[in-house]
Amino acid sequence: MKKIKEQARVIIVDDHEIFADGLKHILESNLGIHSSLHFSHAQAALDYFKNGGGADLVILDLYMPEMNGFEFLEEVKTVIPKLKVLVVSMQFSLSNISLCQKLGAVGFVRKDSSLQEMIEAVESVLAGLEYFQEAKGEMPEELIDNAVERVCKQYKLSRSEIKILNHLLEQKNYKEIAEELHLSPLTVRTHKKNIYRKFGVRNIAGIVGLLKEELERS
Repeated sequence: MKKIKEQARVIIVDDHEIFADGLKHILESNLGIHSSLHFSHAQAALDYFKNGGGADLVILDLYMPEMNGFEFLEEVKTVIPKLKVLVVSMQFSLSNISLCQKLGAVGFVRKDSSLQEMIEAVESVLAGLEYFQEAKGEMPEELIDNAVERVCKQYKLSRSEIKILNHLLEQKNYKEIAEELHLSPLTVRTHKKNIYRKFGVRNIAGIVGLLKEELERS
């Protein structure tokens, strides 16, 4: 495990230079990880992966200018579906944690966590485990489902669109959705465009933002 950690390629995506530099120091001093790259903008990190770059772990801030962490998660998962992403943010809420899980993150920790907690989070995710710090209270799946239901009703989605939306939120692709609902991929694509149009968003991350607002109101 030690050799695996030392050879791990870690990408830090955070617009706070001081935090990123501190995190690189933690990785080097405590885990022997020297192959860390830092991107201060999520789009630059996404371009890195689109151009063939790789990583064993991405440590991601959630709220950044231009492209936020939700958008990055959705986009990067289309490029590298099995990429491990650990979200590190001060915006430590039940809704953020649950929605990041839906978008494929394998961990979520507070930025002001102790040194030991941060090390444990990185080690756990590199070992193939999930690492989600506990937040006060619980965010049962039914709360998210209820929020989806309310938002769908508000924006007047059809029954077919609701079914497809639920599958999209589970990170399924056109082919998988088409097979499960006995539709053509073209029909699924058309429904997806209509869903985005009704919500007034460009991607799933935009819908996640609407769900976050709904969860925080409930």
